[in-house]
Formats: sequence, C-alpha cells, structure tokens
Amino acid sequence: MAFVAAGMTSYAAIATRANEDCSRFGSASNAIHIISIVAAEGLLIIRTYAFWKQNKKLLAVLLVLAAISIACAVSITQVVNNAVAAPVDPLAPPTSNCTFQAGRSSAIQYGFLVAYELLLMSLTVFKRYQDYRDSNSRLVRAVFEGGVRYMTAIIFVSVLNILIMSVVPVSYDEMMNVPQLVLHSMLASRVLFSLRESDQEKLDGTTLQMSAFRPAQHNQRHTLSD
Repeated sequence: MAFVAAGMTSYAAIATRANEDCSRFGSASNAIHIISIVAAEGLLIIRTYAFWKQNKKLLAVLLVLAAISIACAVSITQVVNNAVAAPVDPLAPPTSNCTFQAGRSSAIQYGFLVAYELLLMSLTVFKRYQDYRDSNSRLVRAVFEGGVRYMTAIIFVSVLNILIMSVVPVSYDEMMNVPQLVLHSMLASRVLFSLRESDQEKLDGTTLQMSAFRPAQHNQRHTLSD
C-alpha cells in the first residue's frame, strides 16, 4: 500500500492535468494513504494490547477511539474545507481541481494522529514501569523500545506536517506527505523485524515466550569435565 500511495502522490506532483477532473484520483489517493497509516497504527494497537497482558477491555477502548478519531478527522476536515471554500462564480471559466495541495484544514487529521500516538505511548510507558520495571527480558525491551521509537518519530513528523500546513504557502503543504507515509511503513516493518529477532535469540540460557512476556525456565544441564 505504501508503494502505491507514494506512486500516486508522486504522479500527482509532477503530472500536468490542467483540463482533467482529478476528484476521483485524489479521493483514491487519500483513501490509500489513510489505509496505509491505519494498518501501521493497527500494529501499535496490537503491541499495546499484548503489552497490557491481552486486556480485552483496553483493546475495545483503543479500537473505539481509533474509529472515532478517523471519523472525526475525515469529517471535520471536510466540513472545514466546505466552510472556507470560495463560492463558485457560474460566469467564471471552469478551473482544474488537479492542483497538488491539501489545504490548511488537513492539519486537523495529523492533530488526531498525534493525540492517538500520545495515548498509545502513555499506555506503553505506564505499563513498562508498572509491571516490567525489573524485567530483563529481551522481548520486553524490544516491544517497549521499538514502540517508543516508532511513536516518537511519527509524532515528530506529524507535528512537522501540522506546522508546514499551517505556515508555509499552500502550494508546498504536501511536501511531507510521502515522507510521513514511508516512515510509517519503514518503522512498522522494523517493529516486526525486532520481534522476530527477539523470538529467535536466547538470553542467558532462557527462551523467550512472546505470549507471556516472561522467560521460560529450562532445566540446566551440567557436564562433568575429565
């Protein structure tokens, strides 16, 4: 999805489409961007759920809040766009809607993303120091450190996107569109790789159990030297 979204965004940036109707292309591109980011965020939700010892109530709350955030971000952005749009003059010549710009109101979507990321980070940090403070498990460190690095980077880029959309000229407000999407994809992949590494490696003679977040003790075998 990230490759498709990046390709569509790049095409929209460099193609000349003065006399075309780009509304469907723009809607499809936005939808793919949202799906890509939601998929990456879903991985963080699953990690948080596992870190909280598979608390189903917490999972339900996170899923409901995610759905509300997505709905509010899209609907509020649309309402603001319609409210600030200039009235159409029926006598004026038709204009193209293929301009490569998102508008100031798109910063609202990144605001919801930052708020949700802060919630997940707070839950992760709280649980780390509540239940896993003295844990030396490699898996716990992989889940915690990987998640915090991911969320910190996404929050930073999202805040940067908000500033760009609010300050720079409208013609440049999409300059961080693809970097944000690529960062989501790369960090989500890194999360999976770190989990895979922690599951394969051994720590002090113990094998990590991913479901329980604790080392499974193995019987120590002592050999007698001659």
